[in-house]
Amino acid sequence: ILRIVERVGKTIALAPGFEAKLTKPVQLAREYCANLVDSMPPTTNIARQYFASDPLVHALFATADDIGAMAAASPSIRQWLLQLQSRIDNDFYALMAARRMEKKVLGAAMHGDVVTSDEPQTLLQFSTQMLLLPSSTQAGLRAQLIDGAFDSLLLTFTDHIESARTTYKSLQTDRALERARLRVVDQQAPFPPRHLASLDKNLQHQFQSLQPDALIEGLADFLARPEEALNLTTVRLWVKRNGVLQSANSHDEDAVELCLHELVSRDRRRHVVLPVKMSCDEARTAIRDATEARDGLLLF
Repeated sequence: ILRIVERVGKTIALAPGFEAKLTKPVQLAREYCANLVDSMPPTTNIARQYFASDPLVHALFATADDIGAMAAASPSIRQWLLQLQSRIDNDFYALMAARRMEKKVLGAAMHGDVVTSDEPQTLLQFSTQMLLLPSSTQAGLRAQLIDGAFDSLLLTFTDHIESARTTYKSLQTDRALERARLRVVDQQAPFPPRHLASLDKNLQHQFQSLQPDALIEGLADFLARPEEALNLTTVRLWVKRNGVLQSANSHDEDAVELCLHELVSRDRRRHVVLPVKMSCDEARTAIRDATEARDGLLLF
């Protein structure tokens, strides 16, 4: 309930009995978030040494160097490594997020003993890899993921409120302009106030929807159906080591099956999500190398 007041706004707490009205919907939403987190794939070790041996790690990164570059580019990891706990732990846990892309290309292909060129192919690629919510334990990561999922729902609802407020302000402007227009036009024109009456009606409706009681009712209904704003889907793909996608019914012997989990949240874009474990020292080294490379460029 306190998270709702912090993220949605103190206005919602003005309605009498707001806590009692939201207790059950919050419980349902939190249970949904916990189940969603528990349905994520098992923790995967992310390190240079696994790039060659783990098909999933090999698919997620173009080169082994990109693993360290991801850690160096993740602000939350930089902050985590400044904490005393990171000096004690050998490893940390985090959520990896990435965007999946499929690129159409022309490449070489083997048909029996014959090699053909300019064969239409689809490459599996990933971009914007990022590490989020670092923790020293798996239990700590799980707790952060549940809170993060619940916060995502609240932010989605907050977006709805901001959109309603923007509409309300726009209606106020339209009504003021219409009143000004009516003061200068011929008052004998057929039905001149009709548009103004419609604006007044819409403005009143929008005003009522922003009152505390209406916000609580809307939030309760929203939290009772969290799957509409936040869901996790499974995508199964067959891919060769060179990144070429193949059909599940017809694939080469060296192709492997990847099971990816894609999260659809408030921005409606799909992000592949994966709980990962990474060495603190490896991440620290990657950040140091990236900093030295940046400073070297600044010198010249």
